[in-house]
Amino acid sequence: MTAPWTDGVLDELDDALVRLLEDDGRQSHRDLAAAVGLSRSAVAARVQRLLGEGHIAVRGVVHPAVLGRASLAHVSLRVRGPALPVAEAAAARPDTAFVSVVAGHHSVVVELRAADPGAIDRALAGLRATPGVDGLDTVLYTEVLRDVAGPVGELTAAPDAVDLALLRVLQGDGRASYVALGEAVGLSAPGARRRVLRLLEGRAVRVGAVLRHSGRDLRSALGIGLCLGPGPDPLPEVATLPQLTFAARSVGRYDAVLTANATTTGQLAGLLDTLRALPGVREVESWAHLEFVKETYAAALPQPPG
Repeated sequence: MTAPWTDGVLDELDDALVRLLEDDGRQSHRDLAAAVGLSRSAVAARVQRLLGEGHIAVRGVVHPAVLGRASLAHVSLRVRGPALPVAEAAAARPDTAFVSVVAGHHSVVVELRAADPGAIDRALAGLRATPGVDGLDTVLYTEVLRDVAGPVGELTAAPDAVDLALLRVLQGDGRASYVALGEAVGLSAPGARRRVLRLLEGRAVRVGAVLRHSGRDLRSALGIGLCLGPGPDPLPEVATLPQLTFAARSVGRYDAVLTANATTTGQLAGLLDTLRALPGVREVESWAHLEFVKETYAAALPQPPG
């Protein structure tokens, strides 16, 4: 019999469920139970606890192209004085999807999502003008290779007004039943299911668990910048490493930007050694995430005409 979990701390079964829900946030309790070897009711209780205590949020993350935010950038901020007020000011901006206080050469990292390079440039000017910011380094993403939070690859679906309404519901609750989704947009449950599956297959949305780093779950998170050299392209292999939650090709200070999390710092140290040993990797830099100030990939969807 499995020992009960410790309140506020994720055990190995919780961690396994989080990984499964990161891959597919709409997996049924039955499928999850079969994967981890528990009863359906035990899995349902654990998933409810993970959601209720705020360890994870299961959301539908919409493709940036659908949102009109196809340009993405990673920005590292040098700060004079306390870092948290700078991070909070950055988090208040509508064009930031992620803001964290970090340990390393910089004090705050930000992910920008905007309509085009011009909008990124204007956002950078706004960040430079933020009180306490002493300077910034910018890396532009050219291709997202892995993202447990959002869809990766070219958008092939063309959402209509009903699809957009479904996406709004999934943004709020990625595990909403097909009955609830249908009722929200005036469809039958089978009709809602067909549309949701088409949106998923067309990369208009990805539904997955986003791990909330509360400080109680004993997980460590690391940002990583890779500089590449001569040799084979290591990034297709890098993107498959299980500790990674995000990987993107980039231009600027780094040739790739990664995010990893693990239950021990030893696992992260092993990941860094794995990366250093790959042919084609010239340099590995890293920074520890200390406090996550903003983690949201939801944005206002376009309204249908009329």
